[in-house]
Amino acid sequence: MTPYDRFPAPSGAAANGAEDKTSLEPQAARVLIVEDQALIALALAADLAAMDCEVIGRAASGEAAVAFARQHAPDIVVMDVHLAGRMDGVEAAALIKAECAPRIIFVTAYADGPDRSRMETVRPAAILGKPYHPSELNLAINVATRPRFRRRSHVAAAAAGN
Repeated sequence: MTPYDRFPAPSGAAANGAEDKTSLEPQAARVLIVEDQALIALALAADLAAMDCEVIGRAASGEAAVAFARQHAPDIVVMDVHLAGRMDGVEAAALIKAECAPRIIFVTAYADGPDRSRMETVRPAAILGKPYHPSELNLAINVATRPRFRRRSHVAAAAAGN
């Protein structure tokens, strides 16, 4: 008799070797990549896949990103700032966040330039400079996927009687 013989085998499909579909494992984050440079977009997609994220789409312009996000509601948007088209990444991120509420991660060559204050108005989960290191992207994804805690305003707390 082994020590494991004392414990009963689970019943159901999992006992027969089938995968249990009711698992409480977290779902992969659904990510939209917004980058107008194809090689960087491919590198981001490969890095995100290695982090068990599901890349649900890519867009090269702000306009395309907004349209895609409206249809597919991503969990996270990895966004460049300078994009093809009339709408830049900061404008697109603000629209997407207002309509779909995903977490935003900016990946840009201008992380410390004059665009930084504009990026910060969107309240991104992270701002990464190019070239980024995969460990930086991994940390940003972890920050973006952790539960969000919202502070209640003093007015809301007073109205609630707290």
